[in-house]
Formats: sequence, structure tokens, C-alpha cells
Amino acid sequence: DYPEERLRYMLADSGAKLLVTGPGLSVSGFAGETLEVNLSSFQTEPAETEPVCAHTDGGSLAYVIYTSGSTGTPKGVAVEHRQAVAFLSGIERQFPLTEDDVIVLKSSFSFDASIWQLFWWMIPGASMYLLPPGWEKDPALMTEAFVNEGVTTAHFIPAMANSFIDQVEMETDEKRTSLAKTLKRVFAGGEALAPQTAARFARSLPETAVIHGYGPTEATVDAAFYQYD
Repeated sequence: DYPEERLRYMLADSGAKLLVTGPGLSVSGFAGETLEVNLSSFQTEPAETEPVCAHTDGGSLAYVIYTSGSTGTPKGVAVEHRQAVAFLSGIERQFPLTEDDVIVLKSSFSFDASIWQLFWWMIPGASMYLLPPGWEKDPALMTEAFVNEGVTTAHFIPAMANSFIDQVEMETDEKRTSLAKTLKRVFAGGEALAPQTAARFARSLPETAVIHGYGPTEATVDAAFYQYD
């Protein structure tokens, strides 16, 4: 969904040599190789090939995420495996999950908060629920999905946290009780979270922990957390 100018900039700035894309998606002027992947043509039977060893170690590049560029030209932040693993291990120590937990993936993978939504659940053997695209903008759909799928852990930018708690306050007592039984923790980040928002969560979902995380992309997702009492 990025403007093509932004896509061309990221490809050129990162020195990318291979662009993996899908049917109908392309970036003009890309000098490297383009590989179009059509999911509908994937084989359902496993291929008879030997696994490929990636020879990855802690210093290997895990991912590159570009900053928003709100203070100038967007910067590509290169994160090594050791940094990502250190962050994920730290958040698991501070807020341990169990195999019964369900993390909802609702952030774009261009946003670094998606890292823990994508990978944290693997450490304790929990589960991940992929929220259908577009539902992250509809608090009513999110509330319904959280109850139906037993979501225990979610992340919101504060503006959406306000919209979500607006919806929760409008729900029936039965729906609110069902949500309160499942949603154990809500993380917020990306901007300041008003204490009034945390207080509204405490009133409507008293058993749900509200945790504010802060950290620039360069610090590998979050460098500090504060849990509201």
C-alpha cells in the first residue's frame, strides 16, 4: 500500500537484489531480480528436496524495518538475530505466557511491534491468531474476534486503544464479561498513552493488565515498559 516512490526508495537504499511479490504487484525501475509468487499454484504435497541450511548465527541480519521518516528521510534499521532474540526473551521473562495464551497479529509487518506478535508465542508454545485485514480498524469486529478466538494478548496504538475501549463500554454485560475472562494483557505503544485511557480499561476490564511500551525502532521494538496499576 506504500506509494511507489517510497517502495523504490527503500529498494534502492537497502541495496536489495531480489524482490518477492505477488500477481499484479510490481515496482517500476527496480534493477534487481523480481520473483512473483502465486499462492494458488503452491504444491500441497511436500517437495522431495533436502532442507537448506541457512548458516545463520547471532550476528546475521534478521530484518530491516524503515522508520516513518517523520523527522526527515526514512532510515532502514537493520536488526540482527541476537537483538531480536534478546528482546523476545526479555518480554517473555517480564510478562510470561503459557501454552493457553493467544496473541493476536493485527499490526502491519512494516511496524516493529509486529515482531513480538509474529514470534513471541513460539517461546512458550502458545498460539497466534491472524486478524483478517481491515478488522484492525473496526473495534466491533475486533471485540467479536477476541471473544470468539480467546485472544489473551493484544497491542494497540493509543488512538485505537481509545476506540477499542469505547466499543467495550457499549457492549452488553455478557459480551464485556466474556472479553474480561480472556483478554489478560493489552500493550500500547507508538505514542503517549493517556492515564485516562488506562483508567477506562481498569473500569471496564479490571482483570486486563495495561502495559505501555516505549522504544525507537533502533532499540529493537521496546526498550522500556510501564504497567498501569
